[in-house]
Amino acid sequence: MNEQGIRKLRNKFIQSALITLTLVMFLMGTLIYIANLTITRQSIHRILNFIVENDGELEGTKTETVKNPVSSGSSETAQEQGGHSLDSDDYSVVRFLYEIFGTETVEKVRDKYETRYFAVLYDPKGNVTAVKNNLVDSVTQEEAETYGRIALEKERSFGRSGTYYYQVERRDDGSCIVVYLDSTLQVEAMNRLLYSALLLIGFGMILASVFVTVFANRAIRPEVENAELQKRFITNASHELKTPLAVIKANTEMQEILDGESEWTRSTLRQVERLTGLIQNLVMITRAQEQEDREEFADTDVSAVVQETADTFRPVAIQEGKTLTCETPDDLHMEAAASQIRQLTSLLVDNAIKYCDDKGEVKVRVYAVRKGIQLQVSNPYAEGKNVDYSRFFERFYREDQSHHADSEKGGYGIGLSIAESLVEQYHGSIQASWKDGVICFTCLLKN
Repeated sequence: MNEQGIRKLRNKFIQSALITLTLVMFLMGTLIYIANLTITRQSIHRILNFIVENDGELEGTKTETVKNPVSSGSSETAQEQGGHSLDSDDYSVVRFLYEIFGTETVEKVRDKYETRYFAVLYDPKGNVTAVKNNLVDSVTQEEAETYGRIALEKERSFGRSGTYYYQVERRDDGSCIVVYLDSTLQVEAMNRLLYSALLLIGFGMILASVFVTVFANRAIRPEVENAELQKRFITNASHELKTPLAVIKANTEMQEILDGESEWTRSTLRQVERLTGLIQNLVMITRAQEQEDREEFADTDVSAVVQETADTFRPVAIQEGKTLTCETPDDLHMEAAASQIRQLTSLLVDNAIKYCDDKGEVKVRVYAVRKGIQLQVSNPYAEGKNVDYSRFFERFYREDQSHHADSEKGGYGIGLSIAESLVEQYHGSIQASWKDGVICFTCLLKN
């Protein structure tokens, strides 16, 4: 993997890490908010129950009689009527959460300065009998009756309306009481919690992106250096190997001149040619990586480049007893490096000629698609029915291991790997497929 490939991998890691962290933070924030909201609603519900059980009467409550005033409910406390307080004998998880979040307990309801509410009482016939008010002077008697009717029309007996929570309690004798509790402080606290969580998540994501980027850069630095060293090693080794190979070839040819050609000299020359080809492929890999890092794209006539490259292989195809056709539209342009398009076409056409069946036809096509430009090279290949095409682009992979060093079709398993790396520079894809005795390589180059 070259330097640019490593950096792409780093960017994918950073994106994955940030997305994961964001999802986890949102999940944790949501759970905390829901837990706090649940505790707050339960606390408000308990307060409303206490007020309802006391028939809307607390110390300091102002009662406005409408008709046939009803007496205030029993003066028994919540503990005397069934016990709504959380004493030491009724310790539970709910009480533990109450203590953590600091929500109001029933005992605090008795403080008239901390509980703002109004209650509307109805007789069995649905007529308002009294309106009781505790520190909610902004709501008149008529408004309280209107709010009461709205609550009675709702399906749920407990709910929220603005900054008020209401509760409807229908008695066995047919009478009814509606209590509205001013929960402005609780609603504002929940909103502050929500906004604070969002701000913290945003700020945390900024910090996380900075730290993840710094650590990712430090993590890939050795890999970038190793990739650079590998490229230097391949380049240096390739140049160093050329000299001894040239000497071996010259000595062998001289031996043939002096002693005549033999089986051993022919084998030596074939091995020299094979090693020379392997070195050229290694140099090609290095150059492809360097182009990926440095080459600038420009407006390129892809049709002309592909046609010109295919024409150079036509004599080779004729010599092999095969035909080569090229179908290209006129003036098919895209932002690309002409040398890369030429190299990609050469690799695919050379591979097609090499593995094309005898007297077969190699077809080269270029055409525009919605996402960019598609290059297609196909040839007859009768033996390709049971081939694993998913591995064709693995470096040094050859499906037919019988193509050894002495075979005329001998390859190095590098060309298609280089082709794949070239296509990836255009954010495209390359695929190999086989149908009805024809193998086809399709490259998508995106604009």
